[in-house]
Amino acid sequence: MTLTELRLGVTSIALRFLFAPILALGFRLRMVGRVHLPDRGAAIVLANHASFLDPFLISARCGRPVRWLVSREFYAKPQLRWILRWLGTIPVGGGKSMMRSYRRIADVLARGGLVGIFPEGGISRDGEMKPFRDGAAVLACRFRVPVVPMHIDGTYEALSRYARWPRFVPVTIRVGPPLVISTDEVAALTEAMRAAIVALERESRQARR
Repeated sequence: MTLTELRLGVTSIALRFLFAPILALGFRLRMVGRVHLPDRGAAIVLANHASFLDPFLISARCGRPVRWLVSREFYAKPQLRWILRWLGTIPVGGGKSMMRSYRRIADVLARGGLVGIFPEGGISRDGEMKPFRDGAAVLACRFRVPVVPMHIDGTYEALSRYARWPRFVPVTIRVGPPLVISTDEVAALTEAMRAAIVALERESRQARR
């Protein structure tokens, strides 16, 4: 076991048994459809991105370490750098660093781990889902691992990108069936990924009525 794997194991345990109960109580956190997330083996986790809280809350409920892809620019912020490293995130960016990121992603999946991606490429400004970038589809075509769509509902109200302090409102994570990668057409797969998360979003809105 590498040092990174050991740290991630400790992080996962801390999130699951120490912070998860606090988060669950504060945000009345629920995960619907957890059965769709494989208990073992490699997979790519896709989710909408409405708040800085999203990776913490999803990771707290997954029960397995998730290596989230994060833009390298966030590592330049000292107040975020240690949190991102503690979570075991993988920095992504252009140029030569992109090959390094790709190798780390490949290593995680080869070891049977979970890679988490927010395909919108950033936190929503208004809570609405933005168009997806094609990076997740490129990885799915390359590695042919299960792609698990998720929709997290309530985090924009809990802590939008403009808020200074969180509000403790209910948050629900809805997990859909893994997508079958049956095409190498990146654009078509990107649209299929977004459609799957939009469908989960629709279910969340209906459940709130």
